Parts: sequence; C-alpha cells; structure tokens
Amino acid sequence: MRGTAVGAVTNVGVTYFAGRSASGDDAHLAAALTNEVASQLRAASLAASTPQRGAPRPRGLVVKLSEGGSFADVDLSLTGSVFREGSMLRTTVKVTRSADGTVVWSGTKIRPISDLPILARLIAQEVAVRIGAKLSNPGPRAVPPGSLEVYDLLLRGSFLRFRYAPSELLKAIDYFEQAIAKDSTSAEARRLRDQAQLRLLTWGGSGGAIEVGLFSRGILSRITDRDYDNSERLVQEADAAYRSEDNSNACRLLTLAIESDVRSTPAYALRTLVLTRKGELRAAFGDAETVTQLGRPLWGNALRAVATYRSGDTITARRQIVALQRETSARRGAVPYWDARFVAIALAESGRHADAASLLRRIDAKDPRVPQLRGDPWLRNVVAPMSRPRSR
Repeated sequence: MRGTAVGAVTNVGVTYFAGRSASGDDAHLAAALTNEVASQLRAASLAASTPQRGAPRPRGLVVKLSEGGSFADVDLSLTGSVFREGSMLRTTVKVTRSADGTVVWSGTKIRPISDLPILARLIAQEVAVRIGAKLSNPGPRAVPPGSLEVYDLLLRGSFLRFRYAPSELLKAIDYFEQAIAKDSTSAEARRLRDQAQLRLLTWGGSGGAIEVGLFSRGILSRITDRDYDNSERLVQEADAAYRSEDNSNACRLLTLAIESDVRSTPAYALRTLVLTRKGELRAAFGDAETVTQLGRPLWGNALRAVATYRSGDTITARRQIVALQRETSARRGAVPYWDARFVAIALAESGRHADAASLLRRIDAKDPRVPQLRGDPWLRNVVAPMSRPRSR
C-alpha cells in the first residue's frame, strides 16, 4: 500500500512486533527489529513548518514503546509482525493515525536476517516520508561480521540484555559467551558480553558464581562509565530529582523512562517511592506489583512494605519488613546497591535506622554510587551511623 501524507506529527507509538515464525522462537528477532525502528525514529528530526532565520532548530520525534497496550496520546501508531523464512526476514507493518484510525501506510518488506538494521531503516523511512521528518545520517550501523548463527546468538542475547531480572541478564551473558565460543574474533560479541556483565552489576544479581567472579575482578567501579540506554539515563536524572525532593520532575522523567522502555523495572521502582511520598498510594502499589512481575520481587516487596506502612497498616508492613531483613541477612557477601537501598528505605520507614545503616554498610565499598545515599530523603537519618569509621 502506497499510503498518504499526514499532518503535523510530534510523537509515534510503536508496539513491539509479534514474532509469528513457524519455529515459534523468534521473539528476539521481533524485538530487535522493533527497537531498531524506534532507535531510527528517535534520531529523526522534524523540520520547522516555515524555516526562517533565527527559527528554532528542528525538533526530535518522540517515540513511545508498548508491549501491546493502546496509546492514548500519540499522533501515529506503528504495529507489525515478523516472519523468519530460512535466512530471510519478512515483516508486515501498519501505520495508523490515532485521531481517526486511518491507515497511513501498510506494507511488507523482506531482507536477509543479517540486514535487520537496514530493514528497520526502510520501515523508518516510510514513516519519515509521511511526517516530513529527516532520518539521521549515516544510515544503520553495520551488522557484526560472522555467520548467521553467531548473529542470531547476538540478537538472542541482546533481547535479554535489556531486561533487569538477574536470571534474564545471566541468560544474555551466556548467549554472548556462546557467540564468542563460535567466533573468538568477534569484537561485537565481547563488547555486548562486557556490557551485559556491567549491567548485571549495575542493578544487582542474586549472588551466584558469575556475579561473584565479576566482583572479584574489580569491575564494579566501571559501572558509571558503561553504555547506558535512554531509559537508564532518564532513571538517573529522575533519581537526582527525587533526591533533591523535586517529586513532580522525578515522576515526569520516570514516566518518560517507562514510555521509552516498558520493561524499565528501575523506573517503576523509583516511581513507587515518588508516588508514595506524594500520597498517591493506589498508583504506588500498582507500580510495586509491576516491579515484582518484571523479575525483581525483593524490590517489589520492599516498596510494597513502604507504601503499606504509609497507608497506616503498620502491623502488616512490619511483618513484611521482618521478612525482607531475614532475606538480606541470609545473603553472603556484599548486597547489591539497589537491593540494599530499597530494603533500607523500608527499614527506615518503620524507624529501624540502625538496621538500615547496618544493611547499607554491606554494599561493596567500590560501588561509586554509595555517596548518593546521603541525598535519599528516606535515608538522611541513616547515613550518619552508616558513615562512622569501623573499629579496627
């Protein structure tokens, strides 16, 4: 279908493509294509309607992602399906105008799987033409050299690398290790594995052998220098706003982070705290449940305990907090930064400041984020005892 041009567009909603291949195991291909299309569109610029001297610079296109839910506030919606046919990838795409349901463009495109970024570029270009946008130059990045089998492993690992659950991150590392085993010269496989390892340390694992080995190599100090995706950067900005008690701005940034990545567990987690401080407890409980469903039950339980305490049900909250403290006390070695921070907040909320300080002292001393704890509104009565020098 050739399609038609549309009026002024400032935002596009992209639903994760469905993987409908006969093998039934191609979600990684669908996700990779979706993310690549979204990335291409985010880098597009919208030309000013009447360019003049001194006119504002071209605006960027806002791109929101969804795993199947509808968009209430976007100009265009993009949906699609992916089919693997041997070494080829066929995708059917539809772009719809949200205001009236008009199909702006629909079509089918076929490229080799190794040309997935180019396929995404072709789709993004169809959207750009109809909204008067200009895609960034140069074009899509080159596919890592190597066999299709290696590339498939890289895509499978990347599909999981952007998750936050420890089990998913460990699977991602394993896929990248398999790719390296098949092609020891693949710089891309090593880069992706290293980034997945750093991401595991950034958000914390479950204390398994791989995590312990990474800690022993001393790479925790590098986590602030790694490649952060757009959602993670927004979470960092929101955390700074939350620590300065600018709750409205923090909530706005976290909502943007979720729109950028609907699986952004840290964004839901921090938004739970912000909503709790604002007294919006119903919404806070909803975000805490999402955190649990996304594979971080310790975070979800800690945040739920905080909201429960604020709701006035202190008996239930204290029971939850005792269980949290028992769980973290049973863990050997260092406790990951975010695990310790969220549980410490729950302890502090119930007045157990000494227990919270004791837990925070179990964060690895090499973690560069430890100084940020001083700014957390819930922990200001905790960090003083935490920072006392240990007796020799």
